[in-house]
Amino acid sequence: MKISRDSYECIATNLDRNEFSLEDIKKLYIMRWGVETAFRELKYAIGLSAFHARKRELIKQEIYARLILHNFCERIIRKIEIPKKERKYQYQVNFTRSIHILRDFLRIKKGGKHPPDIESIISKEIEPIRPGRVHSRKIRPKASVYFTYRFI
Repeated sequence: MKISRDSYECIATNLDRNEFSLEDIKKLYIMRWGVETAFRELKYAIGLSAFHARKRELIKQEIYARLILHNFCERIIRKIEIPKKERKYQYQVNFTRSIHILRDFLRIKKGGKHPPDIESIISKEIEPIRPGRVHSRKIRPKASVYFTYRFI
């Protein structure tokens, strides 16, 4: 499908041509984009591109643990308000940095101390929303990462 004067896009689908027009398929693709970005977050920000386990049940356990972490982080990040300032772009919370901050927060042993103000820390980790930017993907296959390097 032609998307601009010198640019084409290939969309593979099993939808019937007689039932769905090209415009319908484009609308469905746009509606699915949120799912695609969530998969990207799970794969790269949460770390589902490589597993530590080899056994099927343990891999499932890793997947569920990371899905829970993703939902936990997403819920907290959605509540954070970014301070309004006069800026060129609209801003959003940097999801990847926020995940690292929240993961570190979960690892801290509290020991009766007051926990840090995570919301204010995360609200400083923002990035501009720049519509229409396109970057090519740099995909490299990854293998299992084992815990054997931790043994002394």
